[in-house]
Amino acid sequence: MRPLLASLFIIALLSACNTVSPTVDSKADAQEIVDDAHQVVERFKASDQGEAITGLLSAAKGVIIYPSILKAAFFVGGEGGTGVLLGQGEEGVWSSPAFFTFGAASYGLQIGAEESKVVLIITNDETLSRAVEGGLELGANATVAAGSEGLKGSISTDDLQDIYYFAEIERGLFAGINFKGATAVPRDALNAAYYGQPATAKEIIVDRSRTNEQASSLRAALLAP
Repeated sequence: MRPLLASLFIIALLSACNTVSPTVDSKADAQEIVDDAHQVVERFKASDQGEAITGLLSAAKGVIIYPSILKAAFFVGGEGGTGVLLGQGEEGVWSSPAFFTFGAASYGLQIGAEESKVVLIITNDETLSRAVEGGLELGANATVAAGSEGLKGSISTDDLQDIYYFAEIERGLFAGINFKGATAVPRDALNAAYYGQPATAKEIIVDRSRTNEQASSLRAALLAP
């Protein structure tokens, strides 16, 4: 019963609070997410975690940026939001963005709500491939660590976790984000709206057969200074 309640709760959360309604996917909605993601990158790079973020991005295989993850609970909790995934090629060129939804459920005594901005930096090709091929389950098929813990300046590619996260709590009553069991799933309908034709995450990230120049500012923000 609890998994069913959690699933219904997440659907309600996404419908009521998500950056973009799951039933209305427009190019304007998509561009707003891209623009918000650009602002998040600039904001995080200018923060006291900026050195670690810049170092990780220089060696990253991909990055997922969620401008807004909303968490709410009344005993059964859920988190949701829509963001973008970009991949970095061997020459340091970032792809155009593919749209992804974040979702997580939690149980226990909890009442409250919060909003967060989150950046997930992917460090290896295998994890990026899992995301592109159908989504990630964080903590299950991808290890996750807080990016601010012991990472400064030049980043060694040895013994890195699959994903490093950076988060900023905007407002609310909770203490953090639940990444255990959280999923990042492609939103093909939103991709199609943004690119004006059917577009999968693979076509955007790997094949790079789908591009949108309106994402150029976001792509440039991810480059090392």
